[in-house]
Amino acid sequence: MRRYGASPLDPMQTVTITASPDHLASYDGQVAALVACNLLGRLSPSVQIGFHDIAIHPRLPWAGRSLTEHALGGMRAVDPFGNYGARPINTGDFRFHLGPDGHDALVHGSGWNAYIGQGPSPLPLITSDVGVGAALSVVLGAAHLFRTRFGAMTVPFVSNAWDWTNAPIVINFSPVGISLGHVMTAGFGSVGSTANYFLALATRDFRASLIDHDKVRVQNITRSPIFTDAHAKIDLVKVNAGATFLREVGVKDVDADPVALHESSLWNLRDSGSIDVLISAANEFNVRYHIEMGFPPIQLYATTGRNWQTTLMRHTPGAKACSLCVFPPDARFAPTTCATDGSSARQTTVEEERTDAALPFLSFAAGLMTAAEVLKLSARRYPLSPERVMLGLKDQPLLIGTPLPHRNGCLCESRHAGVHRSAIAGSRYARLACFEI
Repeated sequence: MRRYGASPLDPMQTVTITASPDHLASYDGQVAALVACNLLGRLSPSVQIGFHDIAIHPRLPWAGRSLTEHALGGMRAVDPFGNYGARPINTGDFRFHLGPDGHDALVHGSGWNAYIGQGPSPLPLITSDVGVGAALSVVLGAAHLFRTRFGAMTVPFVSNAWDWTNAPIVINFSPVGISLGHVMTAGFGSVGSTANYFLALATRDFRASLIDHDKVRVQNITRSPIFTDAHAKIDLVKVNAGATFLREVGVKDVDADPVALHESSLWNLRDSGSIDVLISAANEFNVRYHIEMGFPPIQLYATTGRNWQTTLMRHTPGAKACSLCVFPPDARFAPTTCATDGSSARQTTVEEERTDAALPFLSFAAGLMTAAEVLKLSARRYPLSPERVMLGLKDQPLLIGTPLPHRNGCLCESRHAGVHRSAIAGSRYARLACFEI
């Protein structure tokens, strides 16, 4: 946090999470409660659950269990020395209230919509189980809490995760009953792990392949909803922690490869069309080069920045801008003379281990935005937003969507469209490709 010019929250200031009873009984309300406990428990060592206990919703992975016990267990697994418990709100607590009413300041999500601000909430009631707006509202609320140091929510903010605009939208599209297909995640750090966490809250109907060579470190715990103190103490490989989580919540088909992407047989030996969507959340070993020279399916990912922003990006096969247009390859890396020759794409560089940083709510925002795009891939009119969407959280929240420009001289200029078309043929979202006829 200090690398962002910020300091941790006052550990003596207790945050108490409360909720409107009707909202808490709904799927959206319980997604909000689970995400709030998970995120705030990584942001502060002093969090109390102030809502009455209830059984976890049938649509969630831990259906039927105690919501309070599950949430407390998660917070204590992150920080065994934290002050976490369940009690009514006390005088002096900062109240983090979930729902459309019940307090003067609200954190409310319904369907794809999110709101923070004074009550009552202006959001329309969406009855379909989505959860994305609920999770987004918690991220916005946590960012406000941290930015203002427990300041009042006097300025409202409304947004939606459907087309990433600052207005609520009535859309009943839900991932319930829709298979996501084969989702490969290259890089299982904060963004990759968080994206898979949010996918699992929405549906377990997907095949997951996880690729990352790295191990869980102490600095990873606060910014991933999956990693725990126990993982860091034994240097557990990140993809193994992720695979265990996904299997435990009910994702039946999970593969984990604890290597860098360019060394992974899951990537290098895959059949044409076998991967439906790639969450490209890695940033080492010239990974963008290896991805683009491997003729990828649609790519979705988000990055975090030092100005407290999260940027979502989408690269569709055949589009004018590939990921190398945005992240040019290392100067030490020699370009191939033929885009269909994979020999030099197996080269790599050795990078020094480094300790990076990210504010917890930024990582949650990045993973959530990525997961939201994956969940919308089957929507009839997808894509619904520009290729790049930036969410700024340093001041009053800001959403901006812009197209991605092509970079002149990029290696994708010589990539063979016919080969790329063949490589993704048969994949679930091949219809989204925009190759010229």
